[in-house]
Amino acid sequence: MAGRNIHLSNASIFSSFLAVGFVLFFLPRPFTSKVSLFFHDALQPVLQIGRHDRMDTQRLAANPEDVVSGNKYRQLWKDYKNLSAQLLSLHEDYERLANLRSGLPQLSKEGLCIAQITGTSSNYSRELMIDKGENASVYPGQFVLSEQEDAIVGVVSESFKTVARVRLITDTMQTLEVHIRRDGTDTDIRAMMIGNGTGTCSISMIDRERDIRQGDTVYAAAVPDKLSIPLVTGEIIDVRADDQHPLLWKITVRPAEDMSRLNNVAVIIADKKLLKQSR
Repeated sequence: MAGRNIHLSNASIFSSFLAVGFVLFFLPRPFTSKVSLFFHDALQPVLQIGRHDRMDTQRLAANPEDVVSGNKYRQLWKDYKNLSAQLLSLHEDYERLANLRSGLPQLSKEGLCIAQITGTSSNYSRELMIDKGENASVYPGQFVLSEQEDAIVGVVSESFKTVARVRLITDTMQTLEVHIRRDGTDTDIRAMMIGNGTGTCSISMIDRERDIRQGDTVYAAAVPDKLSIPLVTGEIIDVRADDQHPLLWKITVRPAEDMSRLNNVAVIIADKKLLKQSR
């Protein structure tokens, strides 16, 4: 009965906790660490109640339609880059652009020749052999697209009656005029790209004052009589100062297409007479 007559005021409770706080504050750290660890171990089972259930619920709540495979992501990425480049081209002088395109081959089914890759021409070079040649209007200098017709992968280097040789952009003998562009901008940085002989390409001779970053897109420049509009060819994966020329950038480009996965390609067919004049 005596216990029921004990009444603690709010001030008494506050003073008690304050006193305990001061005592803990001046205690040695090893002791307070043990106290903290004791409370953590004692209360951890209570704190864990429901956590795993919430995590499982979040996983189940993910929409499978929002998840795509790596190959699908790369396909969507290339489509987006190409559409961005074409959209920016529409903002240029319409009259000049219309006159330019009127005499150039367009990227349509009539201007393309689908060819199957039959092998490589050498174990040491980045060249492919395809099953279409002069009989299908395939000639040296024509651009070669990936099977999906959305990325530049090489250039026809030699053609015969029924077969042709394609030099990939990663070959050390292949140079390509390119434009470097960043998403959200309409400024192109012109450059020359050359293959590294492995799975990447290099861009050099660019002043370090130019703002170039990892993730910028590389487009093959439009060429009269060969390529009517810029097309994506790769993405910058490394930018660093050139050891031999400290005032210049040394840039590494990863092709937009995995060359080892190519089975078929599409050759952009240009008029043979115009092609000879532009070479």
